[in-house]
Amino acid sequence: MIAQAPIVARLLAAGFNHAEGVLEFAGLSEAPRVSPALFVVPERESAGANTLGAGAVDQKITEIFNVVVVVRTERRPGAVNEALGEAIGAVETALAGWMHPDASSHCQIAGGRLLSTDGQRVAWAMSFSVSRHFRKVSQ
Repeated sequence: MIAQAPIVARLLAAGFNHAEGVLEFAGLSEAPRVSPALFVVPERESAGANTLGAGAVDQKITEIFNVVVVVRTERRPGAVNEALGEAIGAVETALAGWMHPDASSHCQIAGGRLLSTDGQRVAWAMSFSVSRHFRKVSQ
């Protein structure tokens, strides 16, 4: 699994005030007070076939991670609140095309989906894809 810290650092450098990892997200006991609040959450990884053999392993691993964007809702009579779209755009700008130090490919946008809405907050998961290589020679 690629490290979450470089992704968090990249998001903070892009100007977000709150970005944390999956364990911080899982440990939330109440909604974040900062809006938007971002959380890096690994989703899945898949491995390609071994290209070597005979005790040696060389595999391409594709990882999908999410950036969960939590935005406070605010009603504006006569206007549409675009805070979620603005946060999503800023995350896309920060991560799309960026090279994670553990990866062998640049980050690519893989989609997004609504996670929850509770009347006070909206949570949206933005998915990104990166690849890395795993190499090992038996001893």
